[in-house]
Amino acid sequence: MNLLQYRLLNGWPLFFLIAAVTFAAMVTAYLLIGVDTPEPAVNIIRLSVQLASPWVFLAFVARPMTQLFPGNLSKWLLRNRRYFGLSFAAGFGWQAVFIGVLLALHNAYYWKEMHNDIDLLLRMASYVFLVALTITSFYPVRRKMRPEHWRWMHLVGIWYFWAAIWTSYAPMAMSSNAKTIDVVYTVVGLAALFLRVAAYLRARSHNLSEANALS
Repeated sequence: MNLLQYRLLNGWPLFFLIAAVTFAAMVTAYLLIGVDTPEPAVNIIRLSVQLASPWVFLAFVARPMTQLFPGNLSKWLLRNRRYFGLSFAAGFGWQAVFIGVLLALHNAYYWKEMHNDIDLLLRMASYVFLVALTITSFYPVRRKMRPEHWRWMHLVGIWYFWAAIWTSYAPMAMSSNAKTIDVVYTVVGLAALFLRVAAYLRARSHNLSEANALS
């Protein structure tokens, strides 16, 4: 049996596996560095985003991969795209938890050092989008929506979160304080964008060829 066909690596078991690993990493970080001072709490918030980021990139390229590189890997990605999205939501949710912790324990630090009206507005938009996409990922809710509305919501949503994640790493990757993970995620995000655009151009070229053949 192909490794990617194992039950643990597909569907809900895959989601629970990713969520469990994320939970273990967050709890370990909390136990090791704590939140007694603001800086460790900020580091844990950043860790939550770092743990969530890979799943939005995988969801972003799942369909393009099937178009460009059909095979077992691309089929696995497409089959589990929904669960990658839910894994991203679960990981990103930890950001909200520890922002709440930061506000509760170090309120003055947050408003003095971290607060920015634009950032706060974008963060709130992200959480609204995240909740909407998560709820509509469940089939009973999805069936009550018009298919075109569901497709547009999730299309806009995946592009929004790709952009939100990538733009959070790219400026850091180009700064003098760049860390390896900033550079890695910036490059991975660009590669995901390249695959998405390449798949779109290939599909468009194919459609134009078919139209010309019928004319």
